[in-house]
Amino acid sequence: MAGDYRTPDRPNRDRIQSNSRKVPPSGRPSSPARPAITPGPNSSTSSEQGHHPINNPPSQSVVASQFNPSSDQAVVPPSPLAPNPRRLGRFRLPRSWQFWGITLMVAFSGLGILSATALLRLPSLPNCPAIFWPTASASLRIYCAQLAAEKRTVKDLLRAISLVNALPKDHPLRPEIDRNIEDWAKEILELGEEAFQDGDLDKAIEAAKKIPENTSAHALVEDKIIHWESVWKKAEDIYQQAEEALKNQELRQAFRIATQLLGIGNQYWENTKYRELNNLIVETRQDSSKIDKAKGLADQGGLTNLLEAIKLVESIQPKSYLYTKAQGLIAQFGRDMLNLAEAALDRRDYNEALKITRQIPDKANLQEEIRDFDVIAEAQSQAWGGTIADLEAAIINVQRIKRDRPLYGRAQQLVSTWQLEIQDVNVLERAKQMAQPGTVGDLSAAIAEAQRIPFGNPRREEAEKEINQWQAQIETSEDQPYLNRATQFASTGDLQAAINEASRIRPGRSLYDQASRRIDEWTAEMQRLQDQPLLDRARQLASSGDLEAAIDVARQIGYGRDLYNEAQTEVNNWSAQLQQLQDQPYLDQARQLASQGNIGEAIAVAERIGSGRALYDEAQTEIQQWRSQFQGQDYLRQAYNAANIGSPAMLVAAIEIASQVPENNPARSEADRMIQQWSFQILQIAQSQAGANPREAIAIAEQIPENTAAYAEAQRNIQAWRQFQGRR
Repeated sequence: MAGDYRTPDRPNRDRIQSNSRKVPPSGRPSSPARPAITPGPNSSTSSEQGHHPINNPPSQSVVASQFNPSSDQAVVPPSPLAPNPRRLGRFRLPRSWQFWGITLMVAFSGLGILSATALLRLPSLPNCPAIFWPTASASLRIYCAQLAAEKRTVKDLLRAISLVNALPKDHPLRPEIDRNIEDWAKEILELGEEAFQDGDLDKAIEAAKKIPENTSAHALVEDKIIHWESVWKKAEDIYQQAEEALKNQELRQAFRIATQLLGIGNQYWENTKYRELNNLIVETRQDSSKIDKAKGLADQGGLTNLLEAIKLVESIQPKSYLYTKAQGLIAQFGRDMLNLAEAALDRRDYNEALKITRQIPDKANLQEEIRDFDVIAEAQSQAWGGTIADLEAAIINVQRIKRDRPLYGRAQQLVSTWQLEIQDVNVLERAKQMAQPGTVGDLSAAIAEAQRIPFGNPRREEAEKEINQWQAQIETSEDQPYLNRATQFASTGDLQAAINEASRIRPGRSLYDQASRRIDEWTAEMQRLQDQPLLDRARQLASSGDLEAAIDVARQIGYGRDLYNEAQTEVNNWSAQLQQLQDQPYLDQARQLASQGNIGEAIAVAERIGSGRALYDEAQTEIQQWRSQFQGQDYLRQAYNAANIGSPAMLVAAIEIASQVPENNPARSEADRMIQQWSFQILQIAQSQAGANPREAIAIAEQIPENTAAYAEAQRNIQAWRQFQGRR
């Protein structure tokens, strides 16, 4: 509203104006009472006297408006409270130092408070996004550019550069601007390096390419990008090589390749990708173990093992490097199961074949072959009946497999086979009818008819059986008379004639085995008749004591004859008896010499019994005992020789030699007795030296072995002699 200037002194003015409109009854304006102003120390503030403060005089515009004739307000005379120059001239300042001290304290305190308020009060910041830049000042541009740069993103840094770079080249702040632009350009390159180290090559290159051309950092961009791309390409090549090694199950090679990432010069590849590759190696090792175990089961064969192998490889996840290989193994194992089904079908086990095919997994991709196999299996089960009707039904069934089916070729082979089999069945039936009379002529005709079935035809094997049977009947009819006549000759005792007659039956004929057995029986009987007198004569000679003559006669029975083994048994017994008679005197003489203590001669005599003779083992046992006894006596003799010298050292040597006599040797008891005696001899020598030379006595006594009787007494003496030495 015009003229409505409401200032803090408005209420006082209003009161003044109100008073000025009041006219006293005398017709003259009344002068308001003015308070007297008395200088003094208590007149510093009006509030202390209980009066209202004197407001500042109104501004000239306000005063002018009060006397403006055009104004809506009434003309107001000058305020009676306005200062009077004459009165101001009479005003004197207080001279009290307390007043001025308090005044200065209040003034400085107020100034400090105002300064702190000015410093602490946040200035209003400019809203950079809403600024109209064509009219913005340089300082504002620099300020907003610095705010943007502090966000430290490529976009904001480029924005900061753009804001300050728009200023003229001759601007006074240009040096500071260029310095900031250089710093921000370097920071963009650093951000690119960080992006590169974080694994974002494209972002790094994109950031580097945005660096302004007029900066020193731009000169580094091309080399930096080349370096990044080189490191990245090298890391990718290493990673791909490791992946190829994993695909080939070369786990050790993959790990060796993966370690090359550790010094590649990029934190993303050295840390993240290296850990990722290590995890892949661990997972691939587990999957490789599954594949190896599955292969082992599959190699063992059998439906159970194949199903377990398939279960193992199915657990390999699609993300695995060995997933493709696992899928290939599933197909392979499925094919092995189909082969098992075919083997069951070959054994004519139709139900087992179908049971196997129903368990082949769909992942083997054999569904179409399995459908054809089921049709073929059903047709083959019909053909097993063997009749023409069965074969024709099988052909009709298998012809359902069309040309575009996977097992069409096999189906056509079966059709051809069964068609030939139908023909063979007709031929074989005619041959059987021809052989029914059983005569040689009929059997020969049946054989000729059956031989019309070619080799390789389905019924050729059955035809061969019939032919062999009919041929055997013919041969039996032809050879039975020879065997009958041979039997008659043997019954009359003419064994040689029987053998000759039976030998007319040639090998390969149906009665050849029977004739051969008869010939062997007759030959053995004839040999017994020929050789029994020789064996009886040899036994008679042996009983009379002529062993050598008995052996010579028995050896006339040749090798391979029926009584040869019996004769050899007698020869061995007689030879042992003869050798015992010949060698017993040597053994007796040797024993006599040994009993007389002549061990060496006893051994020499016993060694005259050669190897392989009947008493050889017994002689060798005696020789071993005598040698042991001789060795013990020899040790004891050496010990005596050493002890006879009588010195402590030789007595100790005698004890050591005697200790070598074996425990089971007869001389051992004497050796033990002499060892004890010699130990006491050593002790006596030590005791004899104790008075004159205790040190020598101790040295001698310490040589007595622990396992001797004098050892304990020697130790006591040694202790006593040492104490005696200490007192001296």
